[in-house]
Amino acid sequence: MIKKHYTYVIFFIILVMFYILYSIIDYKYKEYKINSHIEYIQNLNNTIKKQIQTAQEIIEYKKSKPYKNKILKQDLWFKNKWEKVVSLITEDKYNKYTKKTTSQLIDENVIADKKDDITYSMSNYEKWIYFLFKKDIR
Repeated sequence: MIKKHYTYVIFFIILVMFYILYSIIDYKYKEYKINSHIEYIQNLNNTIKKQIQTAQEIIEYKKSKPYKNKILKQDLWFKNKWEKVVSLITEDKYNKYTKKTTSQLIDENVIADKKDDITYSMSNYEKWIYFLFKKDIR
């Protein structure tokens, strides 16, 4: 009988130890999650501060008189009396408006090939007849 009480006491002590161990692990896990979230938010704040700083620099640059003068000269053809305007553009920009790109040429070739095809204007029924019996029933 006494041995039975000891086993209950030992079992109870073991349960208490497991509960304490569980509580410690749970606390450490929550602490880790909170700390990692705090670090993430701090990094996010730092990147946002950098973005705000660069945005403010850009705004200050765009408010400056030389930038406004440059935009007026580019977009509105504004020039002072003593200035002569020379426009220099890259070859890519020139070719963009003067030459057709390869994708445009390919698209034109595909459309031309489709129109040359005898089955281009046929219905599905007519196409099946043409493919199976080689008869044009249009």
